[in-house]
Amino acid sequence: MRKVEVTAYNKNWPLMYEEETVKLRKILGAEIYKIYHIGSTSVDGLIAKPVIDIMPVVRDVN
Repeated sequence: MRKVEVTAYNKNWPLMYEEETVKLRKILGAEIYKIYHIGSTSVDGLIAKPVIDIMPVVRDVN
């Protein structure tokens, strides 16, 4: 069985998300349309697995 770690809300999660978006924008450039912080770490005050879930949306998948 896989163990899942859940922690108290971390006020640094939004900053961690922002840092990753900078990296994604550098890699994908103009192909990025939007980047979303999704999952439980995106909800202020919610306990969560300490994994920043990010959904990049690109202009053209081809």
